[in-house]
Amino acid sequence: MLNEILKNAKKLKSSELKDIVGGVGKIGTPDLSLCKCSCTGAVTGPKYCSQYMNCPQIITC
Repeated sequence: MLNEILKNAKKLKSSELKDIVGGVGKIGTPDLSLCKCSCTGAVTGPKYCSQYMNCPQIITC
């Protein structure tokens, strides 16, 4: 399976690497629209969501 994935891979040029954005932390801007609250009050979404928001700890559904 890994060979199937890698057979179409290509080595990126440094100019192409500079166009890659995203991630968590100091690189890129996190997409906070992906962060939500579950019915139980837990933060859902990517791992960085809990660093940027909190949810009320009550059942809201």
